[in-house]
Amino acid sequence: MKSFSKWLAALVVSAAVMFISLGYFASSQIMFFKLRDVEIVKRRETRAKRMNMEEYDKLPKDIVNVPSRFGYDISASFIYPHQTNKWIVICHGVSENKLSSTKYVNLFKDMGFNCVVYDARRHGDTGGVDSTYGFYEKFDLETVIEYLQENYGDDIEFGVHGESMGAATTLLYAGELSNQAKFYISDASFSKFRDQLTHIYTSYSRVASPIVLLFTYIFLKVRSKFSLYHVSPIKVVDKIEQPVLFIHSKRDSFIPYESTEQLYDKKKGPKEQWYPERGNHVESYNRNPKEYRQTVSEFIERYAGWEVQNNRRQ
Repeated sequence: MKSFSKWLAALVVSAAVMFISLGYFASSQIMFFKLRDVEIVKRRETRAKRMNMEEYDKLPKDIVNVPSRFGYDISASFIYPHQTNKWIVICHGVSENKLSSTKYVNLFKDMGFNCVVYDARRHGDTGGVDSTYGFYEKFDLETVIEYLQENYGDDIEFGVHGESMGAATTLLYAGELSNQAKFYISDASFSKFRDQLTHIYTSYSRVASPIVLLFTYIFLKVRSKFSLYHVSPIKVVDKIEQPVLFIHSKRDSFIPYESTEQLYDKKKGPKEQWYPERGNHVESYNRNPKEYRQTVSEFIERYAGWEVQNNRRQ
């Protein structure tokens, strides 16, 4: 009996050590995942003909280090090819950087609008120790927007476009911090960060997933002071008064498009949704460029009342 008790105690201790180790490892992967190199992004976007660095470099712009409230600088580019007070603030996704947003700069520039792109916390040339998927990032978005309003005219009107983590950040900003934008475009956001982690963990083990999630929650709370339960656009999307266009590829294997369906269903007031059949995660524009442009331009004209120029790229 004693030997059995010892064996059981050893088993429990081993299991605890294993799950604690997994929780620590998972939290490290979440906060400190590998980022894409800027040069790799340049080559990828150039080969796909979504970027022409010569053209991009010629665009009139201010490259600014905007002080974050968290003690680091946010690297931002304020691009103004047009004499207009209408701007689009663009938020990139996980592991990317502001150059990844060049395709959207082209999209909105050709519609007649100025653009802001910036490196999210810990990405590109922006400081910050860890990534929090919108928890702290929403405050940096607010800071960039405040800089835009303070330095580029008293009559600024702006919309916000985000993809993946940038989309979640956009919705959290709109639902928790400010309702100043004319509209928001959410491309491939998760509805709850907890559910997104469960989706990933379950692909490895359905049995262990809930326990690993618990230890991940604990380590994130201790190490980064943020709760994965608070990174939930679904909890605040009904507080967004402005129009929201929800976009999500149906074939997204990373964040299921049903997450965006949930967000759309809970959003009150003006809203639209589009779920293209082609494209994986954040490939809605890459795989459906004409339909994307048409959907976005019609949404902006209808809900913001902005006149969209017709010089759209084919």
